[in-house]
Amino acid sequence: MDKRKYKRFTTRIHVKLSYRSIVSWGLLCDVSEKGLFIKGDQDLAIGEVIDIEIFMPDNTSCLVTGIVRRRVELPESDRKRGLGVELIGKDTTYIHYLKSLITSHLKELVNI
Repeated sequence: MDKRKYKRFTTRIHVKLSYRSIVSWGLLCDVSEKGLFIKGDQDLAIGEVIDIEIFMPDNTSCLVTGIVRRRVELPESDRKRGLGVELIGKDTTYIHYLKSLITSHLKELVNI
């Protein structure tokens, strides 16, 4: 049973991470109202604040800010990690994107 408070939506979107004057790239794997999970090769500490640019499917981008809350070493490569990020700042583009995911999910539930 999933104990999460907020529904997660699976996605595969490229992101640019900025932290400590470093810029790196990752893959956004899931999103929710309060958080993200990103795969990449970043060596970020728990508690680190990062700025994330998300490159949306419609060729726009949005900006969010988050705190690394979880770090997972992924088995597929020694260089890959997973980062659980708690969102502390979201722009309106991200909010609209999340609302569209929620709406799509609700429509799917109604059609089941």
